[in-house]
Amino acid sequence: MNKTELFFRLQEAEKYFTKDEYKTIVNLARALYERGQFDLCETTLSKLSTKEQLLKRLVEKLKEKSVYKTLKKIQEGQVDNDLVTAKGLSSLLTHAIIEIEQGNTEYKMLIPSILEKLNDVIYTVLK
Repeated sequence: MNKTELFFRLQEAEKYFTKDEYKTIVNLARALYERGQFDLCETTLSKLSTKEQLLKRLVEKLKEKSVYKTLKKIQEGQVDNDLVTAKGLSSLLTHAIIEIEQGNTEYKMLIPSILEKLNDVIYTVLK
């Protein structure tokens, strides 16, 4: 990761990982970055979840809900109906928002990508 990418990753961490359990990691990463210890900063930031890990965790939380099957089918490319895909993504968005309401602000990272995929599907439906 180059210095610019690391800077953006640090900013992302400061924006989304706001719970007390993350503050030590984020503050240490900021201090390391400011001291020019970029490798250590990157190593420290790697202790935080990525978007992919958060998405996987969110989907796992939905295992007991009907949306889980739909999301698995979407992921495996087994859904040929754009409305079903839109409904699944919409439910995923709702559950990400619920996580945020419960204080898990790191799930805010997922909102733009879920919305982007949902918009792509919706615009396909509207054509």
